[in-house]
Amino acid sequence: MLSQLSSGWLIALGMVLCLILLYLLRKLSVFLSELFTPFKKGKRYWCRVVHVSDGDTLTCTRFNLRRSETKLRFAFVDAPESKQNFGKESQQMVKKMVYRKLVRVEITDVDRYGRCVGFIRRYGKNINQELVKRGGAWVYEEYIRNPSQKQQWLALQQQAKKQKKGLWKNPNAMRPSTYRKQTK
Repeated sequence: MLSQLSSGWLIALGMVLCLILLYLLRKLSVFLSELFTPFKKGKRYWCRVVHVSDGDTLTCTRFNLRRSETKLRFAFVDAPESKQNFGKESQQMVKKMVYRKLVRVEITDVDRYGRCVGFIRRYGKNINQELVKRGGAWVYEEYIRNPSQKQQWLALQQQAKKQKKGLWKNPNAMRPSTYRKQTK
């Protein structure tokens, strides 16, 4: 069949096949690089939570060939320190929600300690917001740049405070940032 085509058509067909091959090689290259690269800012990953350090930090392992592991800090959330009142309870709250479970992680930043900062989702539910709703953490207002987003997060915190959930059972609950300054 190909012997019946003119040389012009054979050249055109060869060029089209080369372009298709180049496209497929590029796609394969991108797929393989994603498979081997560690966590990056601005990306989303599936991973399994392998450790919960405290109420706003966990360690998770990504499902790639390197089995990349990273410490991840919850975005927009500041949970009580481990030695602070409600610190252990906050950690337990996070453990119940995500420990040893498959989660979707969206990396938004890298903090000064080298930890990735981001949002954690399980079954489409934003775990960062869920933690605030349940009274497990304060909203970290300083890091929310969008005013409407800030208002939404503060409304979740106010609702938990009003219902005296979690750390809001204590009327004298101290912000972790204040606690850290006092213990220095």
